[in-house]
Formats: sequence, C-alpha cells, structure tokens
Amino acid sequence: MNNKHPSKQLFQNEEIRHVSMQKLDSFYIRKPEESQHHSSRPHMHPVRAAVHCFFFLTDGEVVVDIGVDNYVIRKNECVIIPEGQIFNIKSYRQCKGYMGGFHNDFLLAGLVGNKFLKRFDFLSLWGNHRIILPDEEAGCITAIFNRLFVEFHSTAGDNDVIRAYLITMLSEINKIYKNTLIVKPNNAERITGRFKEIIFDNRQKKLTVTECASLLNITPNHLNKTIRNTTGKSPSEWIIESIITKSKILLYQTNLTVSEIAASVGILDQSYFSRIFKKHEGISPVEFRKMIEKS
Repeated sequence: MNNKHPSKQLFQNEEIRHVSMQKLDSFYIRKPEESQHHSSRPHMHPVRAAVHCFFFLTDGEVVVDIGVDNYVIRKNECVIIPEGQIFNIKSYRQCKGYMGGFHNDFLLAGLVGNKFLKRFDFLSLWGNHRIILPDEEAGCITAIFNRLFVEFHSTAGDNDVIRAYLITMLSEINKIYKNTLIVKPNNAERITGRFKEIIFDNRQKKLTVTECASLLNITPNHLNKTIRNTTGKSPSEWIIESIITKSKILLYQTNLTVSEIAASVGILDQSYFSRIFKKHEGISPVEFRKMIEKS
C-alpha cells in the first residue's frame, strides 16, 4: 500500500499537484468541475487536514463530515476546514466553484501579524465551518475566488497579490460569518468545543476524563454533566470515538502496523485495541485496512 500524506491531499483522494503547492508557498486553488469531482462519489475515509482547506460552491452539492459534525454544502455556501481538523468528504454532486487550501505561513510571510488569524473563528477547530452567503454577497465572494484562481494559475502569479486577495476573502467571509451568528455559544458549548479539540488533537495520546477536565480547569463531574447535556454522549464515549477516528486515519494514510498504530493512539495492548476497534466499527483493524486496499 502506498504511503498517503495529508500535505498532498486537500480533500479526500484529491491529489495536490505538488509543484503547484511549492510554486506559491503552500497556497492552492482549483475548480472542482475540471476533474471528476462533479460526480457522486462513494463513501471515503477520514483524513486530517495538513493546511486550511476551503470549498466554495456556485452550484451543486458536497456532503462532508468535519470533526464530528455533518455538513451539506450547496450553492453560495462556503466550508472552511481548519488545519489539523479531521474530515471526510462523503460525496460530490455536479459541483462548480472553487476548492483549495493555504498554510498559515503563506499569510504570515507578508506584513500580517500572528494575531491576524485569531480573528477568524472558522479557522479554529471548534468553530462553525459552514458559512451561508446572502445572494448580494455571493457575487463579491465569487469574484474574489475567481481573481485568486486566475492569479494562481498565471505564469506570472505573484505571491503578494494572491496573499492580498486571500486576506480579502477571509475578511469578507468573516464579516458574513459574524453577521449570521444569531446566538453566541454559551459556556457549556465552549467547554464542549474545547473538549473535542483536545481529544481529536493529533499530538494528544489517549486521555482520561480526569486529564481532560484538568486541561479545561474544571472538575471531572462538571465535564461529565456538560458533555452529556450538550451532546447526549459521555466524555468516555467521545474519547473512544476520537481514538477510533485517529486509528482509521493511520490505517488509511500510513504503512504502520496495527501494533504501532495502537501505540500511537495511546493503547499499548494491541489485542485490547483490536477489540475496541471491532466493537466500534464491526470489523478488525486488519480487515478495515484490507477493505481500503480493495476500494
């Protein structure tokens, strides 16, 4: 099985033209209708975004899981997938528009300060990643995306020009994003968002509920009540789900053995890891990998 690295995949099975990514320091944009992505696609597998990814539709439909949430993206809607977020493109249907991604360093290479990115909630793992654009705003955003597309694919493409349009695009979307937030998240929702961010963080091993509560500066009892009230599931259930999701990514994207994958997600007992994986997915890790190889 070939190694698959997320830096070469903005979207599931979307192989990035690596030369193009190098051309403008980790910025990329393309039109989905120029490939086969305008057709319905079978169920795919989760990956972790290596860069901030975007998908803006002028027509058609995309179904995507981002983190633990499911989104259906349609005309005049934009989805932002933050760097480090786990996502799974389920299907494309007659898509037109723009898709691509960028690395933080691309923006920060200019005169923009480090605090600039913090103003965009949709670039955080716990933010709302779907932005619905009013008709009067969609034309403006389409024009910006088109300018990015033309400049990027020009033989004389200029980093500074692209960076300026990218900043404009993010700022315009952010203005719309803030205007559509009818109710700000309450404290319980903020705790839930931070909890999900912690357990799905690629750098974290298997955490206990007590360890998560400590990182959030609350008691385990408070965490249990909060997560159950906001999601209907316990923190322990979420922790197991995060382990399974991380494991599926490693089974799909790497050649690591099952034992190595178990250790990388914080489980030293391979047989225990295989049991919880099969209980959750209905098949063993080995069977899951064989299924991927056949697909």
